[in-house]
Amino acid sequence: MPAIQDSLKPQDLCRLVIAEPDSAQRAEAIAQMRSQIAEEQRVPQSPQDSSYLVVAEMVLDFLEETLNSRDAKKLQ
Repeated sequence: MPAIQDSLKPQDLCRLVIAEPDSAQRAEAIAQMRSQIAEEQRVPQSPQDSSYLVVAEMVLDFLEETLNSRDAKKLQ
């Protein structure tokens, strides 16, 4: 799979994070999502929208940790 395109929709990136078997590609998708979240945080947000972005970061952290742990167990 070629490098992840900047033009991918957030929904497509979410699918890559969950379904991508290649950990390097998954890491690239996670980095792309983090970049999009950071970009959104740079513009003024309502308190509610700001909270959603924080939750999105937390969910992404959880998924990254869980999927990396799953991969580590596969290697054992």
